[in-house]
Amino acid sequence: MILLVLEKYVFEIGYICNKLFNEEIYNNLEGLLMQKKSKKVLSACSIASLLVTTTAVSANVKAADSGINRVGGANRYETATKVADSGWTSSDYAIVANGEGYADALCATPLAKANNAPILLTTGDSSNSLEQNELNELKKLNVKHVIVIGGTGVVPDSILNSIKGQVPDVERIGGQDRYETSAKIAEKLGTPTKAVIASGEGYADALSAGPAAAINGMPILLSRAGSLPGAISSYLNAHSQITQTYVIGGTASISDSILNSLPSAKRLGGQTRYDTNVAVLKEFASSFKFNSIYAALGDGPLGNEFADALTGGALAAKLGNPLVITGKTISSSTASFLKEKGFTNSTLTVLGGTASIPDSVASDIKGDIGNSSTPGGGSSGGSSTTGTDLTSSLKSGSGVLATAYEKYRDKINKNSQYSQYFTVDNNSSELNDTSYVNIDLTSRSSEINSIKDVFTKAKIRYAINSSGIITNTTQFNNDITKINDKLKSNFGNVTINNGGLLTFLGTLGSQYFDTNGLKADKIQAVIQSHPEDTTGARAYTDFQNEVNNQVDKYFTENAAGKSLASETPKLIYDDLYQLNEIYDINNSKIMFNVSDGTYKAVQELVNNFILPNYDSNYNGGTYRVYLNGGDYVNVKVNPASTSSAE
Repeated sequence: MILLVLEKYVFEIGYICNKLFNEEIYNNLEGLLMQKKSKKVLSACSIASLLVTTTAVSANVKAADSGINRVGGANRYETATKVADSGWTSSDYAIVANGEGYADALCATPLAKANNAPILLTTGDSSNSLEQNELNELKKLNVKHVIVIGGTGVVPDSILNSIKGQVPDVERIGGQDRYETSAKIAEKLGTPTKAVIASGEGYADALSAGPAAAINGMPILLSRAGSLPGAISSYLNAHSQITQTYVIGGTASISDSILNSLPSAKRLGGQTRYDTNVAVLKEFASSFKFNSIYAALGDGPLGNEFADALTGGALAAKLGNPLVITGKTISSSTASFLKEKGFTNSTLTVLGGTASIPDSVASDIKGDIGNSSTPGGGSSGGSSTTGTDLTSSLKSGSGVLATAYEKYRDKINKNSQYSQYFTVDNNSSELNDTSYVNIDLTSRSSEINSIKDVFTKAKIRYAINSSGIITNTTQFNNDITKINDKLKSNFGNVTINNGGLLTFLGTLGSQYFDTNGLKADKIQAVIQSHPEDTTGARAYTDFQNEVNNQVDKYFTENAAGKSLASETPKLIYDDLYQLNEIYDINNSKIMFNVSDGTYKAVQELVNNFILPNYDSNYNGGTYRVYLNGGDYVNVKVNPASTSSAE
């Protein structure tokens, strides 16, 4: 977590990135830039560029207020397709629900999240022209499996048959009533250990719970106010592994008698639907990323204003972002929550057209978000945060992180394989200084510390003769082997398209990489192609440009690359911390930011970490590593001239 920052300048320190914390944390590492076919995630940056505001006639325009985007159409059906377009370039699965009646649709969000699926809406009338728009969207996303929510009374067989004409696999999940339907949806979620209980007689509470339930793999089970339906009782009795339940809403929604009959029940509710929404968001705040916030209409005169929050909730859950519901004015509880948890440069995405949430309300919501900048956004460059400085607790000698830090600090400092290059807080004054984690570089002038060193030190190190030919091939091959070993060690937890980073680079078509790493013969050839180049600069530039061109080609011309390009990079530690940004304090420069998307992150990996422009004359620097919620750790790299260890 901390030392990924240092690989920009200190190649060897990649080991710390993988090993600084204990195995209990790293065993659950999901991987930087992870992309699973069934779990694609759009970055906040991509959402900002893709989602545009929509007028009542669905003309795409940019919101006047900075940081506000709108995704909406002329009606809820068009909004649903625009949400799908915004979050998915393709999808194996799609959920289809009735857009007029909320009852069956309320429980669909966790199912959508489990299948990485958008939720599309139907009128339930196959003669309606809107149904063709839905079919077009299924074709556009190349959907292979459709799950229809509800019985024939809400989605008739004629709709299923029209879908079957285009999609090879169509399944209906429906029961005798909304309660049985919710139980049947829950059965599709496997064996959860927690569940949500919400009213089936109104839509607001279940909508508030949707993203949180989806992110945490919890089914939403519907209940009457005064009695638990038999289908729900049967489901809970059959799933004794559920040991925690969350009752959404006040006693008017779900009575205390029901709550008392549930396993370890906790009520999340308030005086209004907006208070309940905030109660849910507070309870599951650690599950959300607040770099982007969604807002949807949660009330209205017709009593069926649920659709935008439903379809948009699936997108918010996919991205791990919170969804607030609002009326024509923002409630005081919602405003207070956004100020507490949000950041001033968080992106606000409004779901639905201006008839649902006017621009003035969107501006009010945006104005209530946060009181400082989130890491990586705006002009702050990560220099301000509402988060906590974890550096002192890391070095305090107590707690899980401190114990892990001490363990690997000692392991690194006592092992010459690593300490010949750097040590970590290797003297008493550094240990007592809780302002930074100190990395002390040792003398490295005769070593190959990066790929660039292979080029810049080539003339002397590999005894290049007057014809530009490398004569000391043994040393050259040994150095390439060493670099490849470091690449495998340093980036062992980095995966792209479910494969290792080196595998990814090896499949790009670059002449300099195969799946085992650098190709020594090709590196030798490019060095020897510039006999006039005594510094290695021209050969290194040729090498960098070719690799970068292959990366660009992958993301701009390859269908899989295009799909992956906008996904959010991830580096998660035991569900505790997510790396959000690396900030160079000395140069006021962001080195890495998750909101930039995978395309840029891969470019940063290639140019800043794998093919860095640093050499052995690095003079040190200070960095701030931002984590989820704005928490951060300060790191100082001390150059070899001031190192305390040789």
